[in-house]
Amino acid sequence: MALYQGHVFIPRRLRGEDLAQLNDYQSQIDAYKGSYDAYKQQVADYNKALEQWNAGPRTSPFKGVAPNAPAQPGFTQEDIDAFQDESLGRATQRQSQLQTAVNVAQNPEAYGFGGFGFQYGGVVPMQQGIASLQQPVTGFFPQYFPR
Repeated sequence: MALYQGHVFIPRRLRGEDLAQLNDYQSQIDAYKGSYDAYKQQVADYNKALEQWNAGPRTSPFKGVAPNAPAQPGFTQEDIDAFQDESLGRATQRQSQLQTAVNVAQNPEAYGFGGFGFQYGGVVPMQQGIASLQQPVTGFFPQYFPR
């Protein structure tokens, strides 16, 4: 007997490891952006000092130190795009597997599992086989456990 056939939507979710890697990429990008913004301010200050020195009489050498650009992250946008494609592929595959499992649970006959159901809703009758060696349980489903 097939169970409820309403649609059960299994969302596509990234694995925890993939989310951690994406968060690591994002934190490195944020750190680089902060360093780059500070570098841009240092360049602006250096250029302003250089303009002031050039406008003046230039009786002494320029003592300003040129700022150094921050080191770029060890990955490129192409690396991030490739990782996102791979992680979405893993998430899609997992979503498909979980959706198939839900479909099997809803309609086992369609997948050849129709004979695996349990009589009386899963209660093991006490009249035959190994179950008959156990003491009868009273109070639960008395119609299945005659005395």
